[in-house]
Amino acid sequence: MNLDNSAPSSVSINCGTLDMRETTEHTASRIGHVNSGNVLVTAETRPLMTMLSINMGSVIEVPVEVRLKTVNSREVMGREAFSGEGARLFIMNSGSIILEPDVTADDVERSWFGILNSGSILYPEHVAGAIMEKLTENPGSHASYRSSARLVVGDLQLDEVYLASMANDTDMVITGDLQIAQAVPDKLIDQKIKTLNVRGEVYCSEENLSSLGSRFDPGAGTPKTWGIPEGYEIVEHELSLKSTNVRTWTERSIFATENVTIYEEVDQDTLDNALGGLICTGTVLCPDSVSEVLSQKCDTLKTRIVFYDGALWAVKTTVKLHKSRFDFLEGTATLYNTGVVTIAEDVDAQVLYDHLSGVYNWGVIGCNPEQKGALEARMVVNEGVVDVTEALGLDQIEPKAQEEEAEKDNRQINAGYYKL
Repeated sequence: MNLDNSAPSSVSINCGTLDMRETTEHTASRIGHVNSGNVLVTAETRPLMTMLSINMGSVIEVPVEVRLKTVNSREVMGREAFSGEGARLFIMNSGSIILEPDVTADDVERSWFGILNSGSILYPEHVAGAIMEKLTENPGSHASYRSSARLVVGDLQLDEVYLASMANDTDMVITGDLQIAQAVPDKLIDQKIKTLNVRGEVYCSEENLSSLGSRFDPGAGTPKTWGIPEGYEIVEHELSLKSTNVRTWTERSIFATENVTIYEEVDQDTLDNALGGLICTGTVLCPDSVSEVLSQKCDTLKTRIVFYDGALWAVKTTVKLHKSRFDFLEGTATLYNTGVVTIAEDVDAQVLYDHLSGVYNWGVIGCNPEQKGALEARMVVNEGVVDVTEALGLDQIEPKAQEEEAEKDNRQINAGYYKL
């Protein structure tokens, strides 16, 4: 965006990282206010910050000839990633960087100017010193693994065939989850695995728990570990139990790694016949009407369970609840929100109170003040946001004429990264 024609102090910038390394005094004079997590400057442009009204986290001095590299997802880097002869890189990481064992400390020292890390970095221990030297800001996490390790990127299903293909006394690092669904010979684990570093979670046959646990790398810590009892089927996706799809089940024992939803149409007899047992590492959503049966099928002290009444409104994305949604509701509903819910203005607060039997919120709910009161009265769990100011940005609504006039004179920039 060209700011040359903007009025002085008329531009507001909200961004994660503001790059001021090539900012001129004229451009800086156009800026009214800045909200930024990090500001990149040079020795020459640092004084320009005094011209700005600025709210920021940190200032990092990076020469203008240094190239910026942004990592937002998972990126695996071997030695070939450091073979270029170009300018050094300043790494802005909000994702996951994994360095392979062949990367050397000299590669990092020569190729990287610095690291702004708000994500995660995993690297072989022989480059630990170089990584620490390059970390300019580190609100994220970083960890090393044994330089001798066999690196497995992602999840791994370990079985007897895979183990047999491994060299004896292998140091192993797994960046995702480890699963041993079917028991393998303990002696094979003892023979093949010297140390085990799992960055995710472990789902292991109970028969192998002791042997596998003895291999966890003491320098990496013990991962969250779940034992799979004999006879349990492992399900690695979200599981929906409806009367139509469980009626043919007969005492199936389920080990679920994601959420399990039991719908209100499932009665006690159907659930009792369908499930022999249930272990869930996520959340179980269960109607009050079958709570007694569920308590016989799973350990309610070790399982996160949400018991709900009436219809289940489970929101994972973005939903707007209009008055008509409540008009057609028979009885009450439970709102389970992990996404973004907006309550329409035409929904009366009393309607909310009368039609919602409970609210479980891990996301964002936008509403007006009266609606907020009704939601709070029905709130069972609130680990998210229920606030008209934060959710919808409606705390200060200018009259329309003032708003239109303000738009003529002021510009607002919202970005993850912005070069000024």
